[in-house]
Amino acid sequence: MSRGESQNPERERLSVILAATLASATLFRFVELPTLAWGARCILGSPLQVIFGGDWLLTLLMVGLVATGTFSLIQSHPLHESQERLLIFSLITPTLGTLLASLLLIRATSWPVWLVTLLIGGVLIGLLMHLSYRAFSPDSPGYTSARTVLNIADYLLGFALASIILRAQERALITGPAMLALMGLLACDLLSASGVRWTKVLLFSGIIALLVSELAWVLGYWPVSTWTAATMLTLALYLLSGLSYQYLLGQMTRRVLWEFGVVAMIMFVLVLWIRP
Repeated sequence: MSRGESQNPERERLSVILAATLASATLFRFVELPTLAWGARCILGSPLQVIFGGDWLLTLLMVGLVATGTFSLIQSHPLHESQERLLIFSLITPTLGTLLASLLLIRATSWPVWLVTLLIGGVLIGLLMHLSYRAFSPDSPGYTSARTVLNIADYLLGFALASIILRAQERALITGPAMLALMGLLACDLLSASGVRWTKVLLFSGIIALLVSELAWVLGYWPVSTWTAATMLTLALYLLSGLSYQYLLGQMTRRVLWEFGVVAMIMFVLVLWIRP
């Protein structure tokens, strides 16, 4: 089988998944669904109400389509049987990219903005799925470059989604678990590339998620902008996941500690100085 022919299944699956996802998003632009509200209850001294409408249904549908589509795509990978890391870890970045695209679509205020967001979102989703396919195994062609771009995408998605969570200004009862889940998923994808057992990946990812979430809680009492807080959270994710990655590989040395510490300190000072 030629190289061009071997890529056809990936392209065909990608086109079908993207077509279904973007068609669903377009359909929800024309169909307005009723909004449902459940239980306005007083929890810890303030009211809490769960509201579910068409916007959330769009988000769940797009995320579900991309997650299942990516699962099917990676199952067709020639090295699928190797199982060098849990397949579910490869679904994280495309799913979070879809979540970001759907949230931006919901916030689009005009047709031109919505259309541009839809097109950019489609490109983003397709690119992340392709990179996840290429980075499934270290023996895959282009693994190193694909994994590097995915790492960068993880930090950018962390910054963007953390900004949205913080900007929502919801109660800590909502933003806390949301931030915990976001940072935990990103840490899982970053650390799973080390090739260690999934139990260690989950353990270290859980610790990182807890630490970053506690930092988010502290930043809530600090008079800084949403972008500054999101930048600091992303910086904390970079520092903790980078050190954990080196530790899991057995490469933790004083030089590594100094390198990460110096980079983190420089970025921290720049953030405080610029204050975006």
